[in-house]
Amino acid sequence: MSFTVADALELSLIRAAGPHVLTNGTDLDQREVRWVHSSEIPDIARFLSGGELLLTAGLGMGETEAEQRAYVKAVSRAGAAALVIEESGRMFDRVPEAVVQEAQQMLLPVIALTHEVSFAGVSAQVHEILTEMRLRSLTREREVEATFSGLLLDGADHLGIVETLAALTDSTVVLENIAHRVTVYFSVDGVEFDDDEWNRHARVSHDNETDCVRRPVVMRGQPWGWIHVLQGQSPTAPFSAEFAAERAAAAIAISLLTDRSREARDDQRSTALMTHLLLGEISGDEFVKQASRLGYRLGSGLMRVFVANKNTRDDSGGIRPKRRSSPNAISADMGDYIVTVAPEVNGRPPEIEDLVGFVGAGVGVSRAISRDMVAVALTQARSAAAVARASGGVLHFDELGVERILVTLAQGPELASFVEDELGPLLTKDAHSASPLLPTLRAFLSVDGRKTEAADKLYVQRRTLYNRLERISTILGKSLDAPETRQRLLLAVKGLELLEGSAISSSRRSGRN
Repeated sequence: MSFTVADALELSLIRAAGPHVLTNGTDLDQREVRWVHSSEIPDIARFLSGGELLLTAGLGMGETEAEQRAYVKAVSRAGAAALVIEESGRMFDRVPEAVVQEAQQMLLPVIALTHEVSFAGVSAQVHEILTEMRLRSLTREREVEATFSGLLLDGADHLGIVETLAALTDSTVVLENIAHRVTVYFSVDGVEFDDDEWNRHARVSHDNETDCVRRPVVMRGQPWGWIHVLQGQSPTAPFSAEFAAERAAAAIAISLLTDRSREARDDQRSTALMTHLLLGEISGDEFVKQASRLGYRLGSGLMRVFVANKNTRDDSGGIRPKRRSSPNAISADMGDYIVTVAPEVNGRPPEIEDLVGFVGAGVGVSRAISRDMVAVALTQARSAAAVARASGGVLHFDELGVERILVTLAQGPELASFVEDELGPLLTKDAHSASPLLPTLRAFLSVDGRKTEAADKLYVQRRTLYNRLERISTILGKSLDAPETRQRLLLAVKGLELLEGSAISSSRRSGRN
């Protein structure tokens, strides 16, 4: 809210002086008056800083047309809000035409006063109004600051801060990150940007933007993103959108930093608690009790354990624990995998994607167990996850067959020795061949030696399959037609898959590519 030239014309002293607008009277309600100044010196322009309502009897404007034009031009360039000239006869009975013409060209409002007016009285009236407005604005700004401070003290996140800013400014507010991706959007009219439209808006310069106020969100000296206040604000708002946006940007930065610190502490505590459970240092009952102290409500009914493998294709892991989307599940990042313990709801397991967010690298799920059996359930889920790593997707413990035994053997040297004894010559041959034979053997064994089905599975002709199987039999020195041979080889192939998953995990832990 500002005091304008149009507001000044409504002052009792000026109205009594018979004002009439000579030039540029269409935007008087847009020209803000920051100060009132009266002067009769010719070079008054060099003492102006912009936004002044300049009152004069014309004594310093000069008598020639050139002097008067130069005076008007200098005052306009100095940023005066308007030029008010008395036509009382002290200098002019009528404002000179040269003044009017030059002001028209410079888009400077010129107001003539038919009668004399107390310049000191006008100044006092305007200054009193400006002081009162500034006091109200400061009071309201303190209220805005207190509002955002209160939100932070109450633990509000950046969504709540953005929503409050939209309500305070009665404007659409958008929070975007450094990549110009919208993270929060609150619209006062329900209209949303599409991606292309927002990308165009976000990437243009906002230096001369009149319909959008943009302020940076800075965290630890680095830009995190920007807050946009769009479509202006309520004309009766006693504070500026610029002020509110700046305070909101600072509050958002603090909230994000606080959230990260809180998440880091939660992660450390959850990981430490899960580690104690893995090492057998606490019982299932104690685990649930300590989890409740951290704010997780696992309840007293049945629960399940989920183990989600990290994505081994990149160092980021591909998944992260869910950030307390619900207090009814506790997650911990254990390096190669993420463990989540969650209760069943109404006898049904929770949605896996809601808990771990990603299943592409394989997720193992335990049986439904009571709280005192959490450690057993953790072992079940880890076993299922070890098998699921090779195939991806979700695997329940009860869906495991012989893999339950292989997972246990994989923890020692026995499984590796068995795999090498059964498949060693073939693996050595494949290592030096552009056309490995192991996929053919795996497909053949998966259909229990039915060659037609194996050929269809591999999308090859049967003659091609026969030739490959003959080569495999020669390399291994074993007949693939014998059921006991196929059984041993199938166990070896499954064991190899488990060992390969373990090798990938070990490589990631040691930092090797």
